[in-house]
Amino acid sequence: MFGQKKPVNPLSFIAQECHLTGKLIFSGDVLIAGHVSGDIQAQGNVTIETSGTVEGDILCRELMIAGQSSGEARCKKITLHEQGIFEGDAYCEHIEILDGGQFLGYRHRDPLSTTAANTDANTAEVIHG
Repeated sequence: MFGQKKPVNPLSFIAQECHLTGKLIFSGDVLIAGHVSGDIQAQGNVTIETSGTVEGDILCRELMIAGQSSGEARCKKITLHEQGIFEGDAYCEHIEILDGGQFLGYRHRDPLSTTAANTDANTAEVIHG
């Protein structure tokens, strides 16, 4: 009668006035409205809002960009929204560029890499239980 609820990915939010530097690791989805200078690794999706910027590499399931991202992206799918700008190398199975989105770089058609990078002293780890 009552089935098990499907587990929901936890959501982390980086607010517009936040500036983070270092390697960030998330156990779920992340929504970025602020500025990140460093690498991001997420088990879920990464969304960069129009006010958001990321300077660094991103490893996630799906990457949605309405703001700006520069670096290397490894994911299953990248979606560039109307004002979204991506500059760098994209390793993805699928890419969608909406009217007005800008892709400046090279796309490699590779499957999602699940290799976890080593953590160090500059790592901020966000894990939801």
